[in-house]
Amino acid sequence: MPHPFPSALITDKGQRVQLRIRGRFYKLTQNELRRLLGLPEGPPGLGITIDRDRLQFEFAGDNRTIEMSAGQLQRRLAKQLTSKT
Repeated sequence: MPHPFPSALITDKGQRVQLRIRGRFYKLTQNELRRLLGLPEGPPGLGITIDRDRLQFEFAGDNRTIEMSAGQLQRRLAKQLTSKT
């Protein structure tokens, strides 16, 4: 059975992000997301574009853009969660 497409919700004026990837839900702050994507902390301002299985994260405050597949992002999230425990 195929996985549903990812979805995202940005709240608190760009400070918090809720992601649904392959049926799992994740809640992150913008700075946690930036660290997960290999970026330094930065000013608020986030846009997310989803095209099928691809997510593009646009950080307007410092003009940075990162694109990756939902599978890549989920692996990074899983790795981050296991390193916290």
